[in-house]
Amino acid sequence: MDFEKLTINDRKIIVGIDFGTTYSGVAWAETPRPDRRVAITSWPVSATIREGESSEKVPTKLRYHNDAVEWGFSIPSNAPPDSVIEWFKLDLDPSIQSMGAAVNGSASRGGRNVDKLVTDYISALGDHLMYTLREKLGEGVVKSTPLEFVVTVPAIWSDLAKDKTRQACQRAAGLSATKAPIHLVSEPEAAAIYALHGLDPHGLNVGDSFVICDAGGGTVDLISYTITNLKPILEVQEATPGTGALCGSTFLNMRFAKFLKAKLGREEGFDDELLADAMERFEKTTYTIPVGGLANNKALGISRGRYALKASDIQTIFEPVVLEVIKLVQGQIATSQVPIRAVLLVGGFGASHYLKSRLRHAVAPGIQIMQPPNAWLAVVHGAVMKGLAQCAPDGHLTQVRKHWCGLDGCWKVYTMEWFIRRGDAVSENEPFYTNFVWTGPVSHGRIKKVKMDIYADRTAREAPLARDENVALLCHVEADVGHIPENLLQRRKGNDGQWYYELSCKIEAVFLSASTQYTLLYNGQRYNSVTAEYV
Repeated sequence: MDFEKLTINDRKIIVGIDFGTTYSGVAWAETPRPDRRVAITSWPVSATIREGESSEKVPTKLRYHNDAVEWGFSIPSNAPPDSVIEWFKLDLDPSIQSMGAAVNGSASRGGRNVDKLVTDYISALGDHLMYTLREKLGEGVVKSTPLEFVVTVPAIWSDLAKDKTRQACQRAAGLSATKAPIHLVSEPEAAAIYALHGLDPHGLNVGDSFVICDAGGGTVDLISYTITNLKPILEVQEATPGTGALCGSTFLNMRFAKFLKAKLGREEGFDDELLADAMERFEKTTYTIPVGGLANNKALGISRGRYALKASDIQTIFEPVVLEVIKLVQGQIATSQVPIRAVLLVGGFGASHYLKSRLRHAVAPGIQIMQPPNAWLAVVHGAVMKGLAQCAPDGHLTQVRKHWCGLDGCWKVYTMEWFIRRGDAVSENEPFYTNFVWTGPVSHGRIKKVKMDIYADRTAREAPLARDENVALLCHVEADVGHIPENLLQRRKGNDGQWYYELSCKIEAVFLSASTQYTLLYNGQRYNSVTAEYV
């Protein structure tokens, strides 16, 4: 999405952050071991107990209490509901803000500034991430290893909402302290990367199109992609614009709570604690619910402290929400300009067997319905995979000569580029040009010579990323620029605060019958003071 500035380094920690409507996740990996992705599964239960609650994700909730910020599992279970702020992610995008307020009530966001809420929450996530990294890798490794963050955002979000997310991350204490780059990737693209790699072999090929349906807690987001590359990592282009609605698993939970109260609420022993236990079990898509303390009742289906939901009960609870998801998927397929080969289900609700079964019967027989393993973490794992791939997209960037560029504040690599190819027509009247930028610190003194190496390839092919055994050094080209007036040499202040020369030049090559003549072009002037030393 915006990875053109991802830097390259020998060792780096890539962190994926899935900032969700109802739950959020964090995962990370080190570039030397890209297959070892680690999701954070232990979360603080108070300001002093840094690890306690075990869960693959943490609730996206905040509470401001006694000048302290409580978040996730650290919010006491008996906290007054009106003191807990949730669903605030939706306020980042005005186009869906009204939907969230209508469904969940504006009190759930406490009337606070959304930028502060998001910044405070991601600060807490970042602090816990850094604590976890220090525990797992050691203080020394964390201090000496650069980090890069990949944060996921809904595909349907406006550019404003995406920018507000990035700014909140840049302000967040846990992230800003690292001074690490922050990149954005769309949630469905990240989920698709994880899903198709996890389902390999999946039968999809380059040119095939699919719908990715990210059914989370609060929202269901969909988009259709056409595969442009499968290896070394999935690359896609949009086939149908993103759509979405508020019809995630939270709405199922609301319907289940309403159903259970209507069914068992009059039974002796039914209370809020029993309902909370039942809700927790239902959220894990288990349909035998603990109802300890309620007497056996054959007519109601209560036996030995368990209540088994019948198929008709499940249909009653699920049907309106599932129908909404089916409608969204069918809409994506119908509006697509290309044939759809598969529907990928990810997210917490996307792991539902009932939803998968219903979708299978609601779409054309030739369309596969796929569910990757561990679909709840698909987005955050996909974000890490995307970041890793961009750091070393073909797995051999570490072989390329790299250098730190103080001017732009990042690592750079030298790559090959041909300015004449085997078979090109050559004429003394038609020169060949190659553009390049020469840089150097002003503190090193006046530029006197600009140097360039020219290589030749024994094979007729595209230029390789790095020089290999088929590429041989042809000659050293050197241009004398000592006579160019100092005031005509362009300068730019670097990322590191130093001043640098930055000369945008061209080398002109004219191929004569028995020799090659080189000329330097700079600022519209021709400089014939170029020599070539062949090797």
